[in-house]
Amino acid sequence: MKYFFEYLIFLLISRIVFLFGIEKVKYPAKVIARIFFYLIPIRKKVVMKNLKIAFPELPLKQISEIALKTYISSAVTFLEIIALEKASENEIRSIMRVENEQLLKNKFAENKGLILLTAHFGNWELGAIIMKLVIGNPLIVLSKKQKNKYVTEWMKKIRERFGNSEIYLGISVRELFTALKNKNIVGIVGDQRAPQTSIKINFFNQKTPFFSGFTNLALKLNTPIIAAFAIRQNDFKYKVELHEIVFSENSEINDANIRLLLQQYADLLQAKIIAHPEQWFWMHNIWKYNR
Repeated sequence: MKYFFEYLIFLLISRIVFLFGIEKVKYPAKVIARIFFYLIPIRKKVVMKNLKIAFPELPLKQISEIALKTYISSAVTFLEIIALEKASENEIRSIMRVENEQLLKNKFAENKGLILLTAHFGNWELGAIIMKLVIGNPLIVLSKKQKNKYVTEWMKKIRERFGNSEIYLGISVRELFTALKNKNIVGIVGDQRAPQTSIKINFFNQKTPFFSGFTNLALKLNTPIIAAFAIRQNDFKYKVELHEIVFSENSEINDANIRLLLQQYADLLQAKIIAHPEQWFWMHNIWKYNR
C-alpha cells in the first residue's frame, strides 16, 4: 500500500511535468531542488561526505555550493526522465548532440557486439535513447529493479519506448554472454557501489570497489567498450562524449587486464566529474566501506 501511494504521488508530479515538457522542466526542478536541499534534506549528509572525500582541498562553503547544484542537476534529470513518457523523438534529438559518433558506428560495424558504459552523470537515460537513435540499433539496457514495483514497471516502459529493451541485474551471465555473442549492444551503468569484496581501483584517491563482470565478457569475446557521458550544457541541452576503452595487447582474462579496463573507466569518469562536479549523482554512498 505504501508503494502504491508513493506511485500516486509520482503520477501527480508527472502530470505537472507534462505541462512544461522536456525542454522546460528546469524551471520547476530548481524549486524542487531547493525544497529538498533546505527543508527535506534527503541524503544530504551522504552528498556532503562524498564531496569532502573527493575534494578535500575545497572550503566548506564551496562544498555546500556544489551540493546545492547537485540537487538541482538531479532534479532536472529526474523530471526529464518523467517527461520522456510524452517527449517525441524529434524533441530528444533537438536537445542531444553526440560528439565523435563515427567512433560508435565504426565499433558496432566490427560485428563483435558492443558494450556502452556510462555512469549516473548528466542524464544517462537520455544518453541510452540517443545512442539507439544515432546507431539505428536498439540497446539492451542493464538496470536495477526499484523497491517500488510500480516505479520499476513505469521505468521499463520509458526505457523501452524508443526501441531499447531492459534486463535486470541478477540476470545470469550466460544471458549477457548470449546478447553480446549475438552482436547486440549492451548498455551498462558502471558506477553502482559494488560489494566490498569486489576488485578495488583508484577513484578520487580512494580504493573503490567496482563491478567487473562486464570486463570478463568483453575480454572473453573481444567486445569493444565505449564509455559514453551525456553532459548537460549551460543551455540545458546535452553533449554526449564518447571514449574508447582500450584493451592491452594480451587480452587474457586476468586481474591485470580487468584492472586496466576498470581504471580507464574510472579515470574518464573522474575527469568528467572534476569538470562538472554537480552532474554526478553524489547521493550514492560509494565510499561506504572507506569511512
